[in-house]
Amino acid sequence: MLDETASDHAPGEPGFRISNVRKYIQNIFIFVKQELCLKTDHAMSHHCPLCGKEKKEEALFCDACSNKLRAEYEVVLPESLQPHPKGGTNRPSGKEIDPLTEPVSSLQDSNEIPTNEKTGSSADELKGSFPDANTGEAVKRSSSRKAGRRLVRIAVILLLLMIAFLLYNELIRKGNLERSGWDTAIKANSVTGYLHYIENNPDGAHFEEAQAALMRLKADEADRWEVMRHSELVTELRDFLLQFPESNYAPLVKRRLDSLTWMGALHSNTSSAYSDYMMMAESGDFNGDYLAEAETRYRMLFQSYPVEQSTLDSVRIVVNGFCSALSSLDHAGLEQWFAPRVERYYFSGPLSRERLLGELLIGAARSEEPAITYIPDLEEVQLEKTLEDRYRVNLPLLKSLGGTGTREQLPGYILHLELNPLFQITAVHETKPYPGAP
Repeated sequence: MLDETASDHAPGEPGFRISNVRKYIQNIFIFVKQELCLKTDHAMSHHCPLCGKEKKEEALFCDACSNKLRAEYEVVLPESLQPHPKGGTNRPSGKEIDPLTEPVSSLQDSNEIPTNEKTGSSADELKGSFPDANTGEAVKRSSSRKAGRRLVRIAVILLLLMIAFLLYNELIRKGNLERSGWDTAIKANSVTGYLHYIENNPDGAHFEEAQAALMRLKADEADRWEVMRHSELVTELRDFLLQFPESNYAPLVKRRLDSLTWMGALHSNTSSAYSDYMMMAESGDFNGDYLAEAETRYRMLFQSYPVEQSTLDSVRIVVNGFCSALSSLDHAGLEQWFAPRVERYYFSGPLSRERLLGELLIGAARSEEPAITYIPDLEEVQLEKTLEDRYRVNLPLLKSLGGTGTREQLPGYILHLELNPLFQITAVHETKPYPGAP
């Protein structure tokens, strides 16, 4: 049934299946249709022409052969093939053709493949069921055209999206940003806020309003500085820095704020006051020109560890008695609180108690300076006990100068005393609030 001479390969070789599959299927269809044409006067066979098994009368092949043709050869088979009506063949009359012995080429050349009148199918149409080179090219061209159209659609969509984004950015987004910037500037009502709006919106709808507001704030800034340049109120200076943080006067305001804050710490002359000054300087409220001095004074006055109350009371009694006797130059009182030998009295070296008292009385009598009253802050006594059972004492001291009613208060002194185990004074000196203080 298969013309093996038409192939370049013998049966069983790998090329045989590929090169002869089309001719093999054509021969099958020719054979089946020829049989149908030869048996137009009889009913169709109930046996499969390929394997001989029984099949349905209207089917070409049995189910097994049909499935094999579809699976292995990828052939689309018609559901049924009815025989031609009597006398409907194109084969010349009187010529009998044996499909088992007649070559395939003679069957094809003689146009012996009948046509089904019901379906209108012929051998050429059946051959069209198999893909050839032209069909593949057509499919490729069709796929290429579809892919090209798809790319064009995608490009058009992307272009439209870009145009929409540009329109949104120019017409909507920039307008929203400008309105938001203006609302922020109005809410802040500061030089920085209006400058930010002007820089970011040179063509903005509120540009002229922002300029006018900026000039108004600048004028107000200058007027306020003229008023407060001699002010003693720290709160006013802080408010100015909050309202005009980028002002040209800000460095001058911070310097004056630093000075006033330091004077306030000296007036209080306590460890907590110096601690507050250090915290403000470290936070950036001002430059902290007196930060090192504040740290030194804080260490002098801060009680870092607890002491016995009885010891603290004894020290307070000595300090209070010494300051009272020194203010009135009471010889007997000073003799009571001094040790027999004083290692240091301000800038004097080691002296006996009697010599020290004599020099104090003679110096006070010759001095033309007003009398000084020493007022200790007994609540802020800082006490340290050494390994030799001696005591180092630091405490804030206020000096009052002049007569009654015209006395000048000089805060910021720190009195330093050293006591022996009997609570007698062995050394005296002081830290002044500024160089040259009395």
